[in-house]
Amino acid sequence: MERFKIEASATPNHWICTDTTNRIVCVFENGKFNETQKFSYSQSVDFQALAKSAREMGDWLKANHYEKVFPSKK
Repeated sequence: MERFKIEASATPNHWICTDTTNRIVCVFENGKFNETQKFSYSQSVDFQALAKSAREMGDWLKANHYEKVFPSKK
């Protein structure tokens, strides 16, 4: 199983990205990842691990789902 997965949110124009290894979830608005990201987690996690996972998730999203993370240039 891949570490990260992304799926459409029930909230229009939003995405849910999950770190399946660390059980951390991020919800963000399409094209506004940096401005709207909201993280949640279901287990006890130290803040350094959360920061590392968030960075790795952002890197994965940028590499694999760039159009969902950043606004399109028109």
